[in-house]
Amino acid sequence: MNFPGTNTWYNTDEAVGRLRPGSSVGGLQVSSGSAANAVVSELLGDQAALAQHVRTAVQAEIPVYREMASETLDLEISRELEPVLRCGGDARALTVGEQATLSALGEARARQGVPVGDLLRAWRLGIETLVAHARCLGEGRGIAEGQVLEFVQSVLARSDLVITAITDAHRRADRIEARRDDGGRADFVRGALLGTTSRAELRIQAEIYGLDPAADYVAVRARRLGENLTQRELERTLGLSEVTSGRCGLCALVNGNAAGFLSQSPPRDIEGIVGYGPPRPLDQLAESYRSAARALVTAEACGLQGAYDIAALGLRSTVALDLEVGELLRRRYLEPLSLASSAGELIATLRAYLACGLHVERTATKLFVHQNTVRYRIARFEELTGTSLGDTEVLLEVWWALELSAMHL
Repeated sequence: MNFPGTNTWYNTDEAVGRLRPGSSVGGLQVSSGSAANAVVSELLGDQAALAQHVRTAVQAEIPVYREMASETLDLEISRELEPVLRCGGDARALTVGEQATLSALGEARARQGVPVGDLLRAWRLGIETLVAHARCLGEGRGIAEGQVLEFVQSVLARSDLVITAITDAHRRADRIEARRDDGGRADFVRGALLGTTSRAELRIQAEIYGLDPAADYVAVRARRLGENLTQRELERTLGLSEVTSGRCGLCALVNGNAAGFLSQSPPRDIEGIVGYGPPRPLDQLAESYRSAARALVTAEACGLQGAYDIAALGLRSTVALDLEVGELLRRRYLEPLSLASSAGELIATLRAYLACGLHVERTATKLFVHQNTVRYRIARFEELTGTSLGDTEVLLEVWWALELSAMHL
């Protein structure tokens, strides 16, 4: 028999033959009910293999589980599935022992930073695997489809009790830790980033939170990471729960925005906008935080997503913050174009011309126009502004004005 979704074969033909309804084993008649019980018995016997298969499916689909040791995860999955397998065909209440075991697993997932959503997805994969294997065994043993369906229904009913116990414990653990730690963490993060905490106190707080007080950290400031993020979810977004990355640090909500400091720069592909500063000692993080805030404002103005520092954004960070100079350049180079009937075409051509390294041919190809059209529009711009794009200073100022006009400030 093939284990659903795998290439692992189980030699159950002999057992199936012995346990066909109406056959006998040791002089005892085997009923359909005892055959159904045999499916449960075999599932319990295959519990370790079943747990491994569930773990493989879960790790393939949910990244957070890939960070956990396979052997430990197999054991925990086996503990989660056992109350479902031993349901005895009903949805009786969990025993005190089962409740304690499942609560401990839920609390462990909370400490590991597994979001409730991922926990539920993993459970769905596990139950789907269990049900598929039970149906496969039922077919092999010739058990009536109605009996298999009855077993599946009891599994699903029992499954609800089990996952409720696990998720309730997970949420309780999250709430307890949030109440206990959020205030102190936020105060420490705020004091370090704003430079309002003494060096001695920073060292003490770093030791309390398990951080190296002598190490350098990069300050981060973020927006649009998602609504109502829990502390765990915020840490995961900034890469603090990625065991293999070696990244450590602290984060919290500071003045309504996510902020913190990390031992390494945050992941580049964050779903949101994050600015981060250069590495600095704890007592100099205010400098890094100013740079992070500047990078965040620039990335947001440019409509970017992900994590950026000033080096990655280049001159655009100056364009976004020096609005007085930008406004002067906009009036000098873009306002005169309003006198032309095709101001939009002129600006689009300027952007493409600069992006193509001042090559007329490439610009024409990019815009799907004739080369002479590009030359005409460039000449028209120079005529309206009284400038020449052959002048490097003019070229830089035009680029500045165009960048500013495209920003969302």
